[in-house]
Amino acid sequence: MKQSNNVRKYLNTVCEQIRWKKAHDVVSREIEDHIIDQKNAFIANGLDEAAATDKAIKEMGDPVLIGSEFDHTYRPTIEWSIVGMTGIMLIIGLAIRIFLAYGSDIQLMLPKSIIISVIGIGCMILAYFLDFTIIGKYPKVIYFSFIAIAIGTTIVSPLYNGRIYYTQFILLLFPTVFSGIVYRMRTKGYLGIILSGAFMVIPLLIGVMSSHFSSVVLLSLVCLIVLTLAIVKGWFNVKKLGAILLVYVPTVIVSIATIISNPIRLNRLIYAIVPSLESRGSGWLGTMTRKVIMNAKLIGQGDFELNGVPITSVLPSIDTDFLITYLIHRVGWISFIVIMIVILAFILRSYKLCSKQKSVLGRLVSTSVLITFTIQVIFYVINNLGFQLFSSQTLPLISYGRTATVINMILIGIMLSVFKSGDLVRDKITTSTWRKNNLFEVVDGKIIINLNAK
Repeated sequence: MKQSNNVRKYLNTVCEQIRWKKAHDVVSREIEDHIIDQKNAFIANGLDEAAATDKAIKEMGDPVLIGSEFDHTYRPTIEWSIVGMTGIMLIIGLAIRIFLAYGSDIQLMLPKSIIISVIGIGCMILAYFLDFTIIGKYPKVIYFSFIAIAIGTTIVSPLYNGRIYYTQFILLLFPTVFSGIVYRMRTKGYLGIILSGAFMVIPLLIGVMSSHFSSVVLLSLVCLIVLTLAIVKGWFNVKKLGAILLVYVPTVIVSIATIISNPIRLNRLIYAIVPSLESRGSGWLGTMTRKVIMNAKLIGQGDFELNGVPITSVLPSIDTDFLITYLIHRVGWISFIVIMIVILAFILRSYKLCSKQKSVLGRLVSTSVLITFTIQVIFYVINNLGFQLFSSQTLPLISYGRTATVINMILIGIMLSVFKSGDLVRDKITTSTWRKNNLFEVVDGKIIINLNAK
C-alpha cells in the first residue's frame, strides 16, 4: 500500500504542473505504465517490489520538471486556419448580400444575416468547448435524442414548396451522430456493420416523409463514406471485401429499385443530364441555368438575355438556391473561382487535420463533419451549373440561410473540438474485446450466411 501511495503521490505532483485538466488522465496513464515497466524490469533483476518501485520512481526524475514538460506538450490548441477560413466564408456571404441589396428588396435580409452569423459563431464556440468524446460514450442516447428532435421539428416545421422546411437542416447533424454509432459498433464485427446500417433507417425515413430527396441522398452518401472508412481501416476487424459487399450490394439494389420504380425520379435523372429534352417543362430551369453560364464572362456581366426579362425573374431565389449562377452572370467566372478557392482551401486543410487524428473516434467524428460540408458544396455547385439532379440545400456559410448557417457552424465547432483535443483520446479496446464474427463469409465471390455462428 505504501508503494502504491508513493506512485500516486508522484503522479499527483506531475499533474499539478499541467494546467489542462483534460490531459491529466492521459499523462498519469503514460507515466504509470512506464513506472510499472521499469519496476518489473528491476524485479526481474532481483530487487523486491518495494525497492523496485522506489527505484523506478527515482529514475523517472523530478515530478515538477516532468509535469512542466508535459504542460508545454499538452495544451488546448485552436486550429486558427480553420477559424480564419470560416470567418472568410461568413464575410463573403455578408459581402454578397450587400452587393445584392442594391436596387432590390434583399437588403431586408442583411440585418438578419448579421444576427444569424453572430448566433452561429456563438454556437460554434459552444461546440468547440464541449467534449466531443460524449459522441462515442453515449451514442445511443444521442441518437434517440436526435430522432426525437427531428420528429418534433418535422411536426412543427412549416411547408415550403411541398417540403417540410427545417427538417432538411436538422438532418445535417445525423452523420456526426452516426459516427458515434459506428465507433460503438466497431467491436461487433459483421453484426456491427449491419446494426450501423439499421440505425440509418429512421433518419432516412424522416427525410423521405419530409419530401427531402436531396437530404436522403446526402445522408446516405456521408454515412456510407464513414462506414466505408471504418471498414477499410480495419476497425470492424472483418474481411474487408466481404464487409464492402455487405454494405454496397444492398445499397446499389435499393438505389436502382428506387429510381426505376418511380418514373418521376427516372425522368428527373434524364432531364438533369440533358435538360433540353424538356426545355419547356422539367428541364426548363436547367436549360436556363446553362444558358446563363454559357454567356458569362471571366470578369464583368454576361450577355444572357430573355426577351427583356431580368435574370432575377428567370432564376428563382438568387440569394439562396442560385447564388453562384447569379454571381457568374453579374460579376463573371472570377466570383466563382474566388469562392471555390476559399472553400477548397477549407476542405483540404480540414482533410489534412482529419487524417492526422490518431484515435478512431476523432477520425470518425471529424470526417463525418467534413464530408457533410463537402457534399453540401458539391450538390450546390452542380445545381448552379445546370445539373438539376438534386435540389440544393445551401452553400455553407455563404448563401443565405438561417438554420443552415447555425447547423453548419455547430458542425465546424465539433470538428474544431476534435482538432483541439483529439490527441488526448484513447480508444479503450483490449485484444479480448475483438471477437471474430463468422456470421458472414465470402467464398468464391459469394456471401455465405452462417446461421450457426456464435
